[in-house]
Amino acid sequence: QFVIDGSTGRILGMTDGGFLPHPVAAEDGSFFAQASTVFERIARGKRTDYVEVFDPVTFLPIADIELPDAPRFLVGTYQWMNALTPDNKNLLFYQFSPAPAVGVVDLEGKTFDRMLDVPDCYHIFPASPTVFYMNCRDGSLARVDFADGETKVTNTEVFHTEDELLINHPAFSLRSGRLVWPTYTGKIFQADLTAEGATFRAPIEALTEAERADDWRPGGWQQTAYHRQSDRIYLLVDQRDEWKHKAASRFVVVLNAETGERINKIELGHEIDSINVSQDAEPLLYALSAGTQTLHIYDAATGEELRSVDQLGRGPQIITTHDMDS
Repeated sequence: QFVIDGSTGRILGMTDGGFLPHPVAAEDGSFFAQASTVFERIARGKRTDYVEVFDPVTFLPIADIELPDAPRFLVGTYQWMNALTPDNKNLLFYQFSPAPAVGVVDLEGKTFDRMLDVPDCYHIFPASPTVFYMNCRDGSLARVDFADGETKVTNTEVFHTEDELLINHPAFSLRSGRLVWPTYTGKIFQADLTAEGATFRAPIEALTEAERADDWRPGGWQQTAYHRQSDRIYLLVDQRDEWKHKAASRFVVVLNAETGERINKIELGHEIDSINVSQDAEPLLYALSAGTQTLHIYDAATGEELRSVDQLGRGPQIITTHDMDS
């Protein structure tokens, strides 16, 4: 994991990610962490799943929490498969095998807490210290409440049809509870998630009918970003064949999340796999190329490229930003 000052392009430090790391960062900047896996002989041998928590100044580990044999997350770099609760006290991680479950890691106590039985749903979107939402196969969200040692699951209304396929990397604002989730064709669903319930907004289209007819589609690894203060959505797009939604893109469309109005279409000038935005009043647009191991940094308002940072390991994929501004 590389920690980068976006305003200067300076690398502040780095940590070892293990085999399949999944990064998370406290919104207040007080720490960052990862859930990861290592094998005794690199690709075989004794397996250890663990959570590491790092000091953001020294980059030294302040907690090293080994998980028991039962949990098996191995979710790779899919954002929101693991998440911090809003109070930064617990890390929640998703388990694929042997059955769907969500693990709770007590970061204050520096220990694994318990596994929560959940339905066959995916992603973790925390709405309070004890409530989170997951996406289910029927097109609804599961609301999971694990307060008082019990796990209670209820489902929201169905918000998308079976043939409206959601991409694997939605954007979610932990501070506002806004979930932004595009489909393979650029239709964007939005929900406001609270501890009490979910409110779904009218879907918007990121691409025009003419663009869709001309094979414009979202694409990349982390294709979506949301800026909370301006209520704007950023979506990575390009002309591509169907089912090429993981291939890199060269453009970003910027949308008013309330009205769906297009504000800008930014030509990035590079083959980009992942995007994100800083959460300050004058945001930066971050665009990451896994192929060249380079982070390109743009003015999010104008699309002007300001600086870049290269030599970022091998195949970098996920960009995590803080949201410390009011």
